[in-house]
Amino acid sequence: MAKATLTKKIGRRVGREILRVLIVVIQAVPLSVGLAFGRGFGNFMRFCARKRYRVALKNLRIAYGDTLTEAERIRIAKQSFKHFGMFAIEVIKFSSMTQSEVEQRLEVDEGSFEEYEKLMAEKKGCLLITGHLGNFEIAGRWIVPRGYEIIALARESRDRGTTEMMTKLRERSGVRIITLGMSLKPIIAGLRRNASIAIVCDQNAADVFVPFFGHPTGTVDGPARIALKMGAPLLFFYCVRDGKGGYRIRSHGHYVPVSTGNEAADIETAMTEVNKRLEEIIRLYPEQWLWFHDRWKSSPGVNP
Repeated sequence: MAKATLTKKIGRRVGREILRVLIVVIQAVPLSVGLAFGRGFGNFMRFCARKRYRVALKNLRIAYGDTLTEAERIRIAKQSFKHFGMFAIEVIKFSSMTQSEVEQRLEVDEGSFEEYEKLMAEKKGCLLITGHLGNFEIAGRWIVPRGYEIIALARESRDRGTTEMMTKLRERSGVRIITLGMSLKPIIAGLRRNASIAIVCDQNAADVFVPFFGHPTGTVDGPARIALKMGAPLLFFYCVRDGKGGYRIRSHGHYVPVSTGNEAADIETAMTEVNKRLEEIIRLYPEQWLWFHDRWKSSPGVNP
């Protein structure tokens, strides 16, 4: 046991140092070169992590059933790995780019930003809800310079040094990072001063089971609990690649949970709406979603 623990520690230390070197290299090369490397890294990961590739194909069968051919499922799964490789590079590269360099690559829907501004004018804060699709982190580079505070919830990696390194990169955009598992006090305080809380909530959990791609799916309940407690609206958004080297930022409507006095039912209703909106977005851009995450792991009876 001690030997295995030591091996893991050494492995994480090596991984951290490789990441440190990679950050220096990626920040030095043009974005196009970095993205090409990212696509290659995604392909490499697919070949090395065969279990994850099988999970991606399984998830696509669960989500789409017979509406996709096997060839289409394979194509989307391969693109999903490439997307993840590019996303990893973008997180690093965009942290070192100037605001003008970033904004010239962004195309923001005027109506979407107006919807956000109207919600913020109500002074209740806002929950920005999205999924692991496209590059959800870039949106902060547009919103923060326009005078809005964003607090993003993030998962902590197994290596503390890696977590700290990535947090510093992400916070260069002006977004404050709070690690999941910490106290909710900063989130509640943020909403009270009209901040936006960015939450990526499309991963496996067992808090509540609500429909997702037609199946009862284990889902987090945090967004619903926070919104119901604070009266904050949920604004669904996404940022996707446009295939021309740029990125589109769009909202996908908003939703305000209503408290009926039945907390369990209210949470279920709210998270059903969250999954519905996220599914609609994913169906628009399936190649840019993280299909190799075992989304239905906690969902009993869901099989391809």
